[in-house]
Amino acid sequence: MIKKKLTIGIIILFIITAVTPIAFGNDVKQTLDNYKTLLENDFPNIILTGYWNPTGQMIASFSTDPYLNPDGWKGENWEDRSYDIYSFFPTPGTYNGTFEVDYQNTWDDFWDITAQINPIAIISFGAGNGPWEIEYNARNLDNWVNDYNPPYQPTPCPPDDTVPVGHIRHSTLPVQEIEDAVNEQTSVNAWVDWDGNPGAFLCEYMAYLGMWYQSIHKNDSTDPCKVSGFIHVKNTITVEVAMDATNVTIRETIECLNCENNPPEAPIINGPTSGNPDTSYNFTFNSTDPDDDDIYYYILWGDGHVENWDGPHLSRIDFEIAHTYAKQGTFTIEAKARDTNGYESYWGTLDVKIPRTKANSYNNNLLYLLLERFPNIYSILRHILVID
Repeated sequence: MIKKKLTIGIIILFIITAVTPIAFGNDVKQTLDNYKTLLENDFPNIILTGYWNPTGQMIASFSTDPYLNPDGWKGENWEDRSYDIYSFFPTPGTYNGTFEVDYQNTWDDFWDITAQINPIAIISFGAGNGPWEIEYNARNLDNWVNDYNPPYQPTPCPPDDTVPVGHIRHSTLPVQEIEDAVNEQTSVNAWVDWDGNPGAFLCEYMAYLGMWYQSIHKNDSTDPCKVSGFIHVKNTITVEVAMDATNVTIRETIECLNCENNPPEAPIINGPTSGNPDTSYNFTFNSTDPDDDDIYYYILWGDGHVENWDGPHLSRIDFEIAHTYAKQGTFTIEAKARDTNGYESYWGTLDVKIPRTKANSYNNNLLYLLLERFPNIYSILRHILVID
């Protein structure tokens, strides 16, 4: 009787163990356990993340979770390019598990995963207008679109306390090269959204986390994160076509990681640090490219105006451009340089203070009031000063 019960117990335990991944698949801690034996090789790691269909489906072959990817992991030394690729995404359809549509879940999963994987690159995807919209910006917001579970806003909020609310981080993916390659090699219309934003929901939240992580770890001596960015994919694109565009995107990212070209240095910005509204001032930008490639400048004036990759300009030579601030305030000019091979510098900055011109306004108003009150004063002054 004891042996019979023991046998039944073992059978039940076997059944429970076998069905657990099916019933509870896509748990981030369980999934990370699958990585521990895979991370012993010497290849650097690339992380892909997704949210809504088809973004999870198109990166499923890079998942080590047998529930999400029953066909087996295809990311080891992908295409013999000496990089391992891992993907994380919620269960398609139900969107539970890893990176649920929940800020707290996404926050915990993101930092757990990156701590284990130490990615050299992060490419995140989410469903949107697309068709293959390569987002350049992500904002550090303190007010987001509510998620589906209380608390409906992120914690912490804003997520990044190292910069002000509204601070914009930028994609470090080779965005122009991805656009060109996807357009040339697939039927998907790819484009870079230089001036917009990813939408203040989980997509922008994930975009910001990835770009923030890259900025923290870009100079790590052992496990640097060189690039990170986000792409919106139209949900009407078929999974097969989306997979083609994904593969092209990964290849271009790896080409960027492998390139021996040296990026230009952060621009040095010179110009007045104070002035008056509605007055044009000249500013110079100077970046040195180690390979003497020509340079393009991307300039954020701090008042909403943008110079979108002005150039080409010679390396090491001052580029001068005028700008007028219409209002008073303190503005931070931010500029980065990009060489002709598409490799970008870090940001250079300069703060400019435009104060109120109270004295001038007061003097002008006083003169106007005197002339209005004493209309003959001009004749008197003309006689006294002997004005011809």
